[in-house]
Amino acid sequence: ENAILTLVTAAAGGVPVIPSDQVEPGALPPYIAMAVRWVEAGPAEEGMVDDNGNQPVHDHRDATVELRSVGAAAYDVLDKIGLTLRHPVYEERAEALALALFDAGRLQLVPRESAGAASERLGVRELGIRYAQTYVDFVGVIETVTGTLTTTGGLQPSLQTPFSAEIVTAP
Repeated sequence: ENAILTLVTAAAGGVPVIPSDQVEPGALPPYIAMAVRWVEAGPAEEGMVDDNGNQPVHDHRDATVELRSVGAAAYDVLDKIGLTLRHPVYEERAEALALALFDAGRLQLVPRESAGAASERLGVRELGIRYAQTYVDFVGVIETVTGTLTTTGGLQPSLQTPFSAEIVTAP
């Protein structure tokens, strides 16, 4: 959520972006309240075990990020932010934060009477932002494999041979 807040704040052009659970009652406009409404995880993918026996597992997640503007200046920024975030400068910023905008959403003007506000212009935009999450844990390293090889059939008599293979790591 911090990376998303960083990206949206940069694109907001000086209008404060505040996590929605931190907006103080009576906060003065203009501002944009941001909330990650839901996250959907894709399939998990296992990575290679490293020399220390650690294995990463990662997935890609799609988040719906709700932006609520309060005040005319914030509404204007919200109107433009979908385009701003698709500019190459912000695409690079998103990539540097390990994010990708996949949906700029649509801007919705919230009627003043339904929002309980008498004078401020209110708007809502939902962005689709994708990111990857990784979890690493120790699974161990195979050091030695032992077993018995048995052959059957063919013209030669069956054969049983024990074997052992040791994993050698570079010094």
